[in-house]
Amino acid sequence: MGFSPKGLQPRWTKSEVWYRAYKEGHPATQLGGYVPLPPGLTLEAEEEIPPPIIGEPIRIPITGSEASPLLIKGSQGITFQTRTVEGSIEGYAPGTTQTREETLRLNISGRAAGIDIDATLFRSTALGVTQLGESEEKIAIRMKRGSTEVFLGDFNPHLDETEFTALDKMLSGGQIFGNYGRWGGLALYSSPKGEAKYALMYGDETQGPYSLGYAPVVINSERVYLNGLPQKRGDDYNIDYQAGTITFIRGVVDLQSIIKVYYDYRQTVYEHSLYGARAYFKPLPNLKVAATYLNDSDSLTGAEAIRDSMSQEAVNPQSHYVVGADGSFVSEHLEADGEAAFSYRDLDLLSSSSTKETGKAAKINLRSDFGPFGISGYVKRVGPLFFKIADADPEQDVTEYGGTFSFRPGSLLGAKGSYAYQKFRRSAVVYENLYKKVKTMLTPQKLPSLEYNYSETDESNDPVTGSEIRRVIAKNSLETIHQFGMFSASLKGSLEKWTNHSPSIEATDYKRINFGLAAIGLPKVNFSSNIELENRIEPDGTEPFARTYNLNLAATPSQKYFISSTLQIVDDSVLGHTNVCSLALGVEPSKALKLGAKYTINSLNEEFLESPSSTEAVSKHVGSISLSLRPTRAVRFRYLYKPNFTELQRTDGRIYNSEQQQVELNVIPVKQVLLGLIYKNGKSFSIDKDDYPGYSRIDESEDTNSTLYTIKMAPFPVLSLEFDFLQNNSLGNTLAATVEPFSYLTSNTKNKQFDMVARTSLSEKFSINTRYSYQKSDQGSAESLSNMVNSRRHTASFKGIWTLSRRLSFSISGAYTRTTDYLLSTLTYTLTPGLGFIYRLDNKLRIDFNYAHSKSYAGAETEVDSFSLKTKYALSEFVDLTLRAEQAVSRFPYYRVTDIAGNVEISL
Repeated sequence: MGFSPKGLQPRWTKSEVWYRAYKEGHPATQLGGYVPLPPGLTLEAEEEIPPPIIGEPIRIPITGSEASPLLIKGSQGITFQTRTVEGSIEGYAPGTTQTREETLRLNISGRAAGIDIDATLFRSTALGVTQLGESEEKIAIRMKRGSTEVFLGDFNPHLDETEFTALDKMLSGGQIFGNYGRWGGLALYSSPKGEAKYALMYGDETQGPYSLGYAPVVINSERVYLNGLPQKRGDDYNIDYQAGTITFIRGVVDLQSIIKVYYDYRQTVYEHSLYGARAYFKPLPNLKVAATYLNDSDSLTGAEAIRDSMSQEAVNPQSHYVVGADGSFVSEHLEADGEAAFSYRDLDLLSSSSTKETGKAAKINLRSDFGPFGISGYVKRVGPLFFKIADADPEQDVTEYGGTFSFRPGSLLGAKGSYAYQKFRRSAVVYENLYKKVKTMLTPQKLPSLEYNYSETDESNDPVTGSEIRRVIAKNSLETIHQFGMFSASLKGSLEKWTNHSPSIEATDYKRINFGLAAIGLPKVNFSSNIELENRIEPDGTEPFARTYNLNLAATPSQKYFISSTLQIVDDSVLGHTNVCSLALGVEPSKALKLGAKYTINSLNEEFLESPSSTEAVSKHVGSISLSLRPTRAVRFRYLYKPNFTELQRTDGRIYNSEQQQVELNVIPVKQVLLGLIYKNGKSFSIDKDDYPGYSRIDESEDTNSTLYTIKMAPFPVLSLEFDFLQNNSLGNTLAATVEPFSYLTSNTKNKQFDMVARTSLSEKFSINTRYSYQKSDQGSAESLSNMVNSRRHTASFKGIWTLSRRLSFSISGAYTRTTDYLLSTLTYTLTPGLGFIYRLDNKLRIDFNYAHSKSYAGAETEVDSFSLKTKYALSEFVDLTLRAEQAVSRFPYYRVTDIAGNVEISL
C-alpha cells in the first residue's frame, strides 16, 4: 500500500448473496387461489419481484485440434409499431407515428483451437418518428491463449501501477496484454465513450440527489468517493445516468463530508481516439523496470468544418500524449520505487503556430525495516504544465514530501508517526497543506486493545470551494476494542478543534463518543451497529448536539425466515431529524401462515419553486405489509397495507400521503363452489407547494373504497358459473381559491357493477360463453351526487366456438348494450355482432382473426367496424415471428385508426 499524505484509512467491503428455493413442479394456480378480477377492474396487488429471464444454452460443435463445444446463450428481439389516424377521435392526433425497438443479448463461452473465449454482447436501440432515437451498446469479447489475453469491446484498462501514466476510463476498442515470465506488457486502441468530467461537493444532510453538472453520463464510467473512500454502485449509491445525479443509499451525507466523482460526459466535439502501450522487464528477480506511452488526441477528419460551424466560442481540436518510465526494487530490508513522466499538449491541431505545452513529473518512494524500526519517505514534483491523460481537474505545480517512522518491538506494543507537506495548484487556486499524525497501540492477548491517535491538518484553502480559510484541524482520539465470544465491541472517544484563521478567527470544538457492536463468525447472521454522541461548541458560543444511530442486520436462519435491514437515525439540534431505513422481512413458519414486510425511508431533496433555495429536504416513506392465512384448505385470508408518504424535514409535516389497505377472503364450502371477497380503501392528499413557508394548505385529497363479491361454481362438468358484484366510491376535493377563506371543489363518484358469466361445453367441438353486465355510474360536484354523470348500462353478450378440427376453429359473437343517460334524457342501443377464426399448424403457426361491427341507435348514433389479425409463426426451434394488425373504422363520426405491430424473437 502506497503512502498517502492524508494517512491510511480503513476500507470495508461486504458481499452478500441470497438464495430462495421453491418446490419443483408446484402448480401456479389451483382451486382456492386469489379471486380473478372481472374485465376492466384492477385492484392493488403486492409488488412481486419479476423472475429472471433464463434459457438453455445450445452447443455448436467445432472440429479441429484441441476443440471443445462453444456454449451460446442469448436472444435477439425486434419490435416495430405503426399507427395511422385519419379523421377526429378523442385522445389521438392525426397522422402517422412509427416506433422500432431492437434488443440483442448474447453470451458465447468455451474453448476452440486452444483459445478460451468468453464474449458478451448487448445492444438496445429505440427509434421513433416523433422522438429522438436512443441507443445503448455493450460489447465485451475476451480471448486467452497461454499467457496472452485479448479484449475487444467496452472495457476499463485499469492502468493503475503508476501515477503519472495511470488510466481509469471507460473505453471502446481493443486491448492485448501478456505475462511471459521476465517480461510482459499491454497495448490498447480505443475510442473514448465520452469526455472526462469531475464533480466535487459537500453533503447537504440528505441522501441526494446530487447533481454531477453534466448529463447524460457514460454508463459504468463513474468513480464515486466519500471522504476519500471508494463507494460501490448498488450498495452505497445509485446513479441516474440520463439525469446525471447520484443518490446515496445507506445514509445521509453530512455538511463536513466531501463527495468526489470522476465520470465521463457522453458527448465529444470531434472524433477521438486513445491508444497506448506499456512494457516491463525484470532483469533480476527483485528488480522491475517499465515504460508507458499514452496518446489521447482528436481526429482532424472534418475538424475544420466542425469548428467553423460553432456559433459560440470555438473549441479547437487538440492532441495530448504522455510518456513515462518507472521501476521498483524489493529486498529483505529495502523497498524502493520511482517514476518519471513527460507530457506534451498541442492546443490547436489546425494551426501551426498554436500553443504547445510540455510538462514533467517525477517521484520516488523508499521503505526500510531494521528490526523493530521502520522508516519510509517520499518526494514528488509535478511541473506546472504537466497533464495526465483523461484528468478532468488536474493538480499542477505539485510539491510533496513526507515520511513515517514506526516502532514495533513485539506483538504487545507499537507506535507510528508521520509527516507530510503538500502544495499544488488546481483551477487557478494554490493549496498548501500540512499533515501530522501520531499513533500508539497496545494489543495484549485476551484483553481489550488500546489505541491512541493524534492528528493535525493545516489547510490553506477550503478543499471544495477553494476559498482561503487557513484552517487547522486537531484531533485526539482513544479507542479500545474487545472480542468476547461471537461479538466484537469498540468504544472510542475523540476531541476535535477546527480553527479557521481567515477571514477572521473562528473555532468549533467537537466532543464525540462512539460505541460499536458487531457479530463475527456467524455464517447466517451479519450484524453491526454503532451509536455516536456529539456535542459541539460553535464560534458564536452556542452548544448544539447531534446523535447518530446506525444498524445493519441480515439474517437467514432458514429458508422460511429472513430479515435484512439498514437503519440510520440522525438527530441534530440545529439541522433537524433525519431517518434512512431499509427493511425486508419474510416469515413462513408453516403453509398456513406467511408474513412479509418491506419498508424504506429516504432523506432526499425535492423541488419547491416557492422556496428561497428552490429545493427542500424531505423524508420519503414507502412500505408494504402482507399477511396470508390458510388455516384449512377451504379458507384463505390475506391482508395488505401499503403506506406511502412524504414529510418536509424543516416543518416535520406531511406534504404527501397515500395509504391503501386491502382485505381478501376466499372460502370453499364444497368442492364445486368458491366464495370470494375483496375490500380495499385508500386515503390520499397532497399539499399546495405554493403555500410557503409552512406548506400546510391541502391542494388535493381523495378517499376511495371498493368491495368485490364473487361466487364461482361448477355444478356440472360441462357448466361453470361466475357472479361478481363490485361497488366503487370516491370523494375528492380540489383547491379552488388560495385566498382565505379557502374553497374547494368537491367530486363524489359512486359506481355499481354486476357481472354474470356462464361457460358451457355442449360437446367436444362446440362451446358457448355468455355474459350479462349491469353498471350504474353517478358522479357529482359540490353537494350534488349525479350532476356530472348519471347513467345506467345493461350489456348482454355471447360467444360460440366451434372446433372443426385440431387445426381450425370458428367463433361467432354478439352483444347488446342499452345505455341510459339521465342527464341528457337519452337512451342508446348498441348492437355488436362479430365473427372470427383460429388456425393452428402444430406448434409452428397460429392465426387469429376477429371482426366486429358496432352500431348505436337513438341517443348516440355511431357505427364502427373493427378488424384484428394476429399471426405467430415459429420459423425454427429458436426463432418466433409475431405480426398484429388492428383497424377501427367509424362512419359517424368519421375516423380510421390503423395499428400494425410486429415482433421477431430469436432465442438461443
